[in-house]
Amino acid sequence: MEPIVNEFSAVNDDSIEKEKAQIKNIMLFETVGTLLMIYGALATETNFGVALVYFVGLIVFGRLSGGYFNPICTLIGYIDGSISKKKALYYVGAQTIASLIAGMLLMPMFAYKYTLPYFERLPSHQVFGTLMSEIAGSLIFFTIIQIQTAENTKITTTPVQSAIFVSVIYFVARQYTATMGNSLFNPSAAFGLQLFYGIYYGKWDQMINLLLYVLGPWIGALLAITFFWKIYTPTLVSKQSK
Repeated sequence: MEPIVNEFSAVNDDSIEKEKAQIKNIMLFETVGTLLMIYGALATETNFGVALVYFVGLIVFGRLSGGYFNPICTLIGYIDGSISKKKALYYVGAQTIASLIAGMLLMPMFAYKYTLPYFERLPSHQVFGTLMSEIAGSLIFFTIIQIQTAENTKITTTPVQSAIFVSVIYFVARQYTATMGNSLFNPSAAFGLQLFYGIYYGKWDQMINLLLYVLGPWIGALLAITFFWKIYTPTLVSKQSK
């Protein structure tokens, strides 16, 4: 979804000024939206609560910034042509800033919780299981994100329907695959939260699994993108042409 030029960014019709306003929206609202997403994961203790916050974020910030909240979702938008390379870089920048702010300011308030995202009491104890759950959950979630991003394959027709559908899939993916580490399938969030957990509490052993929480979603996303472009789309086109 392309970010709009809202009432906070009064501009003329000049395309350059319009682009500047859109970039301001991205940096402001994508940062705030990503922070909301991470806060929801920190504050709530159930997958339903996390999915509900995700839904609210999509509804509120989807129209203001595009509502990607994740560098992998941004990549999918870029591949589909929904956003330009320049804007994609701003999206990733905003998401990274948000993750660092969340790790620095929000994570300490919830560090005592056993549901803290990406925290494992026995780091590296189940490396293979953690990696496989990350890949499986990411494959499910990002396949739906890819389908919903492309105009010709969308399952729903309105932004509200899309937000509900994506949030439900996010819930399902986390409910049945993110059983270790309470993952968000978000490499930026994993980096920010684990980095400051190590800085504040000196438990750098948690960083052992950071590679898994970064690589897992990317591997799952690449599988999802490959499935969409090599199998799903050709099959859909073939059925429509008959």
